[in-house]
Amino acid sequence: MLTLTKDRTLALALLLIISVMWVESGNIRPPTSWQPYGSALFPRILLVVIGLLSLLILARSLLSGAPARTQPRRSFTEWLAHNRTVFSLFALFGLYAALLPVLGYIVATLAFLIGSLGLLLGIDSRRKWFINLAVSCTLVPLVYAIFRFGLNVWLP
Repeated sequence: MLTLTKDRTLALALLLIISVMWVESGNIRPPTSWQPYGSALFPRILLVVIGLLSLLILARSLLSGAPARTQPRRSFTEWLAHNRTVFSLFALFGLYAALLPVLGYIVATLAFLIGSLGLLLGIDSRRKWFINLAVSCTLVPLVYAIFRFGLNVWLP
């Protein structure tokens, strides 16, 4: 009997979402006379790639069998404490979304990137601080310049 593992649940949920999104991508306007492929091509390519990877996850989970439980079940408070970084990142992203119209793209994104990299890397040494600041202070203006001057898209 097959048990529903995390990998199988993820793969099946992704395949369901992908199928709904594929059907909805049919509502995207068809190509005009000057567009060779239309606006639905890129989303559909991404859906195919994600679908293939989901099928790969599902196949690997079916071939490996049910995993043996190595750790005892945790209480809800232990689970929350174990996943506090994930919840902190969601809260930080919510704060970023709220502050983006107020502070603008560069300031809000710089603060978000420094904060999120600080959560993910841990900032317990000068080297990690340097990496955090170097990546943040390089990536934010670079993305802004690409969108503003290369793609001619205004960011807030």
